[in-house]
Amino acid sequence: MVLSILAAGLLYGLYCLTLRRDRWLQLSLWYLLVALGFCMVFPSFRLPDGLDQASRSVAHVGDYLMTLNDIEISATTAPQGIGIADIYLAGLAVCTAYLLFQLAAQTVIIFRLRRRHPVYRVGDGFNIPRGSSLILLDDDTAPYTFFRQIVVGTHGLDDAELHCILAHESLHVCQGHSVDLLFARLMCCLMWFNPFAWLIMREMRAVHEFQADAASINAYGREDYLHLLYRQATGTGYGHITNNFQSINIKKRIVMMNKTKSRFGAWKMLAALPVAALLMTVGCKPAETEDTNTPAIKQQEDVACMHALSEDAEDIYNVADEDPEFPGGMEAMVKYLSENIKYPQQAKDEGVSGKVFVSFVIEKDGSVSNAEVIRGIGGGCDEEALRVVNAMPKWIPGKMSGEPVRVHFNLPINFKLQ
Repeated sequence: MVLSILAAGLLYGLYCLTLRRDRWLQLSLWYLLVALGFCMVFPSFRLPDGLDQASRSVAHVGDYLMTLNDIEISATTAPQGIGIADIYLAGLAVCTAYLLFQLAAQTVIIFRLRRRHPVYRVGDGFNIPRGSSLILLDDDTAPYTFFRQIVVGTHGLDDAELHCILAHESLHVCQGHSVDLLFARLMCCLMWFNPFAWLIMREMRAVHEFQADAASINAYGREDYLHLLYRQATGTGYGHITNNFQSINIKKRIVMMNKTKSRFGAWKMLAALPVAALLMTVGCKPAETEDTNTPAIKQQEDVACMHALSEDAEDIYNVADEDPEFPGGMEAMVKYLSENIKYPQQAKDEGVSGKVFVSFVIEKDGSVSNAEVIRGIGGGCDEEALRVVNAMPKWIPGKMSGEPVRVHFNLPINFKLQ
């Protein structure tokens, strides 16, 4: 959530500093749509193994350490009380239900209007896009579009004004603004917690109106169109899923009409590249690989070829003639870890799960030493895994040529919320 808010905030701020007051309307629209999509998928981006230091470290360990294979110790628990995931799903459900209600309500309204009023098409003398339909009402309903349906209240309008309004609404239909708006609403439902996502959608609605205003000015003239805007400043709308003629502040629209394209407006978007690169570098998750539990390296027949992992007084081996053994065997170790690991409350609240890789050495006397987390998941799971490993009882030490030796292990511990 934090990453999504950060990304949306930076991209929204960049838009306000660059394109918001410029006449590069189509570029602004594409920027806002891409920004919404990016903010949604950005937190789930994953870096390739080669770019992530943690991934390289695990791969290195797999080459030289004895990995305890098929011993993925699961510390399972059920989240207690209401967690962040529950709050997010509740908010998502409310926003999605409201959107579906709006879509259903507007569909019913259109259906009823089509039954009660004449429906006009391209061949009926009105300049509207092919494939669209027009419903003319005899009241003062503010003009709006819903996908390819145009609704206009004709009370007090003359033919020239109606022609101007149809030019405005036809642009919404031709440009597919209802589809843009539906996409933005879906993104905002998924990111309901992100205030900048809603602000981006508001800016997108404004760009829609600026584009339609430009089409109306070309068809009707600037001065007459401004008078029409003032007259349409009041009216009955149908919610936030339609493109409404008077949905955006009149002052903003007038100011935008009087602007011209800046010479270097398109180049301003180059500023988005370092922002996106920064977000990708700082916030992307490392890639999860399928082979992190590297199979144990086969024992070499020639002891002289074995790798030593330390230049201390005595070598630490990755394999031995006789491997160290947990008291009671692997099943006993699984039982020990399962009974002693306590799922951290912080991890429960944040919904953290995954594998923690702990590296440690079994000394000649069977004690555990040099335990460290070589790849963690946060939320207190790393510290908990390290605590339990350090508290292990003494092992049966490994041996080389009948003599006890120090052996290095890599243990994956799987934290899983159920």
